[in-house]
Amino acid sequence: MSLFLPFSKPTIDEATISSVADTLRSGWITSGPKVAEFEKQLSEYFGGRPVRTFNSGTCTMEIALRIAGIGAGDEVITTPISWPATANVILEVGATPVFADIDPVTRNIDLDKVEA
Repeated sequence: MSLFLPFSKPTIDEATISSVADTLRSGWITSGPKVAEFEKQLSEYFGGRPVRTFNSGTCTMEIALRIAGIGAGDEVITTPISWPATANVILEVGATPVFADIDPVTRNIDLDKVEA
């Protein structure tokens, strides 16, 4: 078994580069008309369900914890093999991160370690 996690090279065409450049020139980076249009199209794709996008995974994780009602006195099981923000957002909402190791085959959290 290889411990190497392969990444695929992204395919970026000229239309994508042009669209990104136009967005950067507009002054709207993490919000604005392009985001509103994207959220509208995504909502339509999901049958009209409400959609909200965020500017980072860190922000998304924090909002998810807050929506779930996670806070002081709660413990959240997570993996230590992640970006520091994974544990930091748990601390930010007042909860305690509890680390559980991963299964070397699936690379997901090892359920036996969670139960321990």
